Amino acid sequence: MTALLAILVAILGLVSLALMAGGERRYSSAEYYFRAKEGGLSLSEARYVRDTARLAGLDDPAAALWSPRELDVCIGAVRRRLRAQGRERDRDALELLEKLYEFRRKLEFDQPRYKQGIRGSRQIAQGTKLRLLVHGLGVFDCALIDNTERYLVVSSPSSAIGGLPSGFTWKGRRVSVYFWRQEDAGYVFDTYVIDELRIRGTPVVHVAHGEALFRTQKRKSVRARSSIPAYLYIMKRLEGAYEKPETQPGMRCVVQDLSDDGFAVLIGGKGKEGLQIKAQFFLDEEQVVMSGVARSIDWYPDRNRSVLHVEALKPSPRVRDVIRSYVYEAASPAVPRRASVYGEENVFAVPDPTGWGSGRT
Repeated sequence: MTALLAILVAILGLVSLALMAGGERRYSSAEYYFRAKEGGLSLSEARYVRDTARLAGLDDPAAALWSPRELDVCIGAVRRRLRAQGRERDRDALELLEKLYEFRRKLEFDQPRYKQGIRGSRQIAQGTKLRLLVHGLGVFDCALIDNTERYLVVSSPSSAIGGLPSGFTWKGRRVSVYFWRQEDAGYVFDTYVIDELRIRGTPVVHVAHGEALFRTQKRKSVRARSSIPAYLYIMKRLEGAYEKPETQPGMRCVVQDLSDDGFAVLIGGKGKEGLQIKAQFFLDEEQVVMSGVARSIDWYPDRNRSVLHVEALKPSPRVRDVIRSYVYEAASPAVPRRASVYGEENVFAVPDPTGWGSGRT
């Protein structure tokens, strides 16, 4: 019995060495199917994904369920294979892609950069947009100009609803500061304004540091930064028409970031919170229509432009598949992306960038 156990241990050791050949972890079939089951894949779906990963040329097809990069390659291959089979709109195919994208989302947010967070205001990056809540007066927008050891140097806070009361002073004012940290979450802390002054003619305020930051609203979906020319429509109501394409050109705009649950869009002029809007654009030759409510606004008076941060209505399975494919860069590399052709700075001067004005619907 002892000799048999020793032989078994030796065999397992040799298998482990083989799996680690080349310095990279390789996964056994048992590991692959167990992880696939954890991710909600049926046995037939797991086989289909693994076969597709092998056809896509992955050195270790099983690694697709551990590596975000290799899963992106695999998802792209699955989409192309389904398209070639004429099944890309079948319910079973969309359910499989939904499971793979959910698996991909979990892999993304398991990465350390999404879990670290920050603990104090001294870690806020220069240029971060801040919102100051003043009890009884409302919310004021500003930006972090400099982060010193003693205080935060912040641009003069401004409000979209008007000016400040006569005789108002920021000095000594208690405020709650909210900001969003890219690829992380939202944060809020309570503090006070040390002083207000001018630096080289520019009005600023000094805000005391906060050591007790409260981390709020972690990102639930992966967003891709973009520069997508689009048309924007102001809607009286969203129900019943949220994915129905408009046949007439709307307001030219640029989608600056995108996920399946929201987007940010750059427009000319001053935006307004609470607007119900619809955006139309193309992703890899696929027409996409997204609708939702503008939950917050970034207003740039010097450029007379605004960025609307939109909470989107839940998209249909087809639209969600197209968006996630773009976000995870899993679309076919052979298809040129119209989304990246025009820069956001000149899109307002480009005549009819998306083609709707020429009758494309």
